[in-house]
Amino acid sequence: MRELNVSNKVINEILRAKENKRLMHVYLFYGSDETTMRDTAFVFAANLYCGCLSCPLCESILDDNHLNVKYVGIEDDKNIITKEQINSITDEFMQTSLIEGPRIYIIDGIDTSSVAAQNSLLKFIEDPAMQDEVYGVLIAKSIDNVLPTIRSRCGLMHFKSLTKEEVTDLLEEDYSADDAFILGTLAKNKTDAKEIFIDPSYQTLKEMLYGFLDLNNPKDAVLFYLSNARISNDLLQSFLKLLISVYESSLYKRKLISSPIYDKIDMINKRFSLKEREKRLENLLDLEIKTHYNVITKNVLHELIVLFF
Repeated sequence: MRELNVSNKVINEILRAKENKRLMHVYLFYGSDETTMRDTAFVFAANLYCGCLSCPLCESILDDNHLNVKYVGIEDDKNIITKEQINSITDEFMQTSLIEGPRIYIIDGIDTSSVAAQNSLLKFIEDPAMQDEVYGVLIAKSIDNVLPTIRSRCGLMHFKSLTKEEVTDLLEEDYSADDAFILGTLAKNKTDAKEIFIDPSYQTLKEMLYGFLDLNNPKDAVLFYLSNARISNDLLQSFLKLLISVYESSLYKRKLISSPIYDKIDMINKRFSLKEREKRLENLLDLEIKTHYNVITKNVLHELIVLFF
C-alpha cells in the first residue's frame, strides 16, 4: 500500500461524528497541503466501510479502485475542475449503484471551478435523494473561491500546514537526523520528502550545503562560487531555504543532538555573534526573495559570497 499523509485530527473528528450519528453528507477540506487533504479524503471513504486501511477492501478504496468511490481532480491538460467533470459525477451518483454500501465522491480542486459548475454541484447537494448513504469531500486550497452557499452546507475542515520542525520530527522515523533536517525544510509531508530524497539533485544539494558551511576564507568561497555558478534557479532556491533554516536554528530553538548538520550549526554559534547571525539571516531572506524574480542565478550566488566573505 502506498504511503499515506493523513490528518489524524480531521479523521478523529469525523469518526466521532459518525459514532454520534452526526456525520455530514458533504465536507470541505481546505488548506495548502493538497496531498494530505486528498489522502485524508480516501481514508474517510475507507472508514465508511471498514477503516483498518490494510484489508483488500480498504486497499481498493485507497487505490481509487472501488466502484462506490469516485475521485475527480484537475486533468493534466487543464487548470480547473470543469462543469463537465462535475456533471459526470452528479449523473453517475443519480444512478443506482451496482454494489451495496455507502457512496462517496471526492472533488479535488473545487475552488478552481466556475460559478456555473459550482451551482450545478449545489443543486446535486441539495437534492433530497442524495441524503441517503451518499457522501462528498470537496478539496480546496482557497476557501474564498468556493460559493458561500456550498460552504454553508459543508462540514468545514481546515488543514493547517505542519511546521518545519513538525515535519522534521515526523521524518526522523525514516531518515537520519541530517536528512530529516534537510527534507523537513523542503517538504510539506512524507510523500514530498520521499520524492525529494530520490531525486538525483538531492545529493548535489546536500553536498553544496555542507560545502558552504565549511567555508572559512574568501579563497575557498570563490572556488565554491566557480563550482556552483551554473546551478539552476530551483536548486539555488532550495539551497537558500536550507541556509535560512540553518541560521534560524542557530538563533532559535533547535535539537541538542550530535550530527553533521547540527554540529555545523554549533560551529556557526561559536564563530559568529548573535548580531552577526541575525544579519546573515536577513541577507539570506533578501536573496531568497530575489530568486523568485527574473534574475541571473549566478549573480545571486555571487552576492551571497560577497556578503558572507
